[in-house]
Amino acid sequence: MADRRNDSNRDRTMDNIIMEIDRLNSLSELKPKKYADEKGYADRIAKHFSKGRDDSEKLNSNQLRKFFGAIRDIESKDEDWEEIEPQFYLLKPKLAVSVGRKLIPRDFHRLMMVCMSKIDIGNNEHNFKNFKVFVNFLEAIVAYSKYHNPK
Repeated sequence: MADRRNDSNRDRTMDNIIMEIDRLNSLSELKPKKYADEKGYADRIAKHFSKGRDDSEKLNSNQLRKFFGAIRDIESKDEDWEEIEPQFYLLKPKLAVSVGRKLIPRDFHRLMMVCMSKIDIGNNEHNFKNFKVFVNFLEAIVAYSKYHNPK
């Protein structure tokens, strides 16, 4: 019985984070203290994916680093949103195929899609600012994932 309650709490934690991010007008409203601090979003997300009920609910560190690497590649290309926008949108089908192949959990896909929906809002300068927050948020998730799953 306690295991089911813990699983339910895990699911609610992720749902709550996704809902809170979805309420934002843009990702730049997400402050570093909220996501990067200990027990912040990134820490809680990393913990969630390190303790999945089975392998389909765990986020493989290789897949996480691969996705983060793709985002870093986009970031390094240019500081103009118009230049990086096509590569940004191509991340969505990459995420979809990873879910289809069961390489990443559906919850991670949901989280990334909600975050990504909060980036291309406004002018190019604001979109790039949102993208930078996305990069930093993902970097924090990668760091806490290594902390919670040091293997």
